[in-house]
Amino acid sequence: MIASRRIVLCSGLGLVVSGLSGCGFRPLYGTSGITGSAEVVEELSRIDIRPIPDRRGMALRQVLREKLHINRQPNDTLYDLQVQLFVRTQELGVRKDSTTSRANLILTARFYLWRGRKRLLVDSVQSIVSFNILDDQYATIASESDAEDRALQAIAEEMKTRLAVFFDNRLTIQTSATQ
Repeated sequence: MIASRRIVLCSGLGLVVSGLSGCGFRPLYGTSGITGSAEVVEELSRIDIRPIPDRRGMALRQVLREKLHINRQPNDTLYDLQVQLFVRTQELGVRKDSTTSRANLILTARFYLWRGRKRLLVDSVQSIVSFNILDDQYATIASESDAEDRALQAIAEEMKTRLAVFFDNRLTIQTSATQ
């Protein structure tokens, strides 16, 4: 009886997904999604990422390069990506002796996509990650560094997704305009 319910639920889910694909729905992730589309991947690889100040900025630029320029360096760049990175630490937990025991690292990236002198996209993403503030200073530095790495990865992934959606919409509009 339970197995038959699962079959009915799974087949119903399959019908819903196939019905959505008929109306133009596409998932964001995966090889059949927007970020896996060959045209979008090609456009993403044509983005030149301008240098971002500070050590965190250099790390974010490297992560963005790895995510946008899959398996190659950008050969003929058409776009420039300018990123401003803002960092803030918010103290959360307070011990009895008035020292902090936990904090949030808040990274905000405001980014601009340019083609020549024309600004195509302005957007911002934010990542909030927590870390422990311990009695051992080295452990606290390691904890904060790990939180920073997680935040940079999250920001880069979200930026890639938003850029992919932008390019997919743009390609869809161009395709429908030529038909």
